[in-house]
Amino acid sequence: MKHSIIAVVSFIIMACGVSSDTGINKSIFVADGEHRSNGLRSVNGSITVGNDAIVEGNCSTVNGKITVGENSEVGEVSCVNGGIYLDRGSKIDDVSCVNGSITLGSEVKVKGDVRTVNGSISSKMFSHIAGSMETVNGDMLAKQTTIVGDVETVNGDIDLLENSVVQGMVIVDRESKKPRSKEYKELIITVGSGSKINGNIEVKGDEPNVTVVLAGGGEVLGEIINAKVVRK
Repeated sequence: MKHSIIAVVSFIIMACGVSSDTGINKSIFVADGEHRSNGLRSVNGSITVGNDAIVEGNCSTVNGKITVGENSEVGEVSCVNGGIYLDRGSKIDDVSCVNGSITLGSEVKVKGDVRTVNGSISSKMFSHIAGSMETVNGDMLAKQTTIVGDVETVNGDIDLLENSVVQGMVIVDRESKKPRSKEYKELIITVGSGSKINGNIEVKGDEPNVTVVLAGGGEVLGEIINAKVVRK
């Protein structure tokens, strides 16, 4: 997980340095159906990509949110302080945020990972993540979503609902530095509504305080390691 955090921050710094259309203290708008051959970068402003648009490069913001419209295609999408919303049918290479939430609408396809440090991640029906879904401090909610890689967290609840599938593992890293309270808050992993984890649920740490809830036909095909299990 530590390596993943470093990768997120490094990726965003690199994204800010590549050739792109840049806005300082202003927002950037891409009209419906517009085709941009360069990336987009904004500092203290938002980026809005309309419906059926194409941005061949990356989109990145520092202190601003990013919105990608329906059926649009964008490279890598990243923010430092803001949030990311991907509308129905959009196609993205990779998604990351340091401080902010990430929302995937229905039928969104991500070729790589979806990662945030401080913020939640949610995905709606028929979305597909070819990589992993990761957060440090934030909850994750997946509805009828396929995640090919792993799901990883430190301090966030995980809800896998409505026939969601995790083809990899669910990993909770509680070997990191503990909070000031000297104990981790209770973390709940819910596998419900016919959802399935093909790999293990593995909780790392001596005092994990993690509960796995299996409900509504949810199942884990691998092992559940170092966590309490409740069946409903």
